[in-house]
Amino acid sequence: MNKLHRIAYISTASKLFDSAELRNMLKEANERNAKSGVTGMLLYKDGQFMQVLEGPEEAVKATFRRIELDSRHHGIMVLVKGPAEDRRFPNWSMAFRDLNLPDHQEVSGFSEFLNMPLTGKEFGDDPSHYEKLLLTFKKNIR
Repeated sequence: MNKLHRIAYISTASKLFDSAELRNMLKEANERNAKSGVTGMLLYKDGQFMQVLEGPEEAVKATFRRIELDSRHHGIMVLVKGPAEDRRFPNWSMAFRDLNLPDHQEVSGFSEFLNMPLTGKEFGDDPSHYEKLLLTFKKNIR
């Protein structure tokens, strides 16, 4: 049986992405990850990425190896890597902010995570350390 695994990392975009590039990335990732059983969350704001990948160990590792070779970003820093008890992000999604996309909610997999106000409630009810990482990214990348 292939155990559940998780990797969380941050990186810097090689160039700023426009809305069309982000939409294409989201579409490609949705299709590829659905086939391999990988889920998670990808955040992008002002040239910075943060991603959590989770799923079968070999699929997550293969996905991360492909990401490491992707020239669209550099400076990858792994924050968390190892076995996972359960999925924290069962539906793969991507959040990006302030890109003037009037129809962004119609894009499959788009998350409003970075566009919602940070009120403090997000840290309540004992969120996982992965969720805390994502919230910290949201709070500090302004």
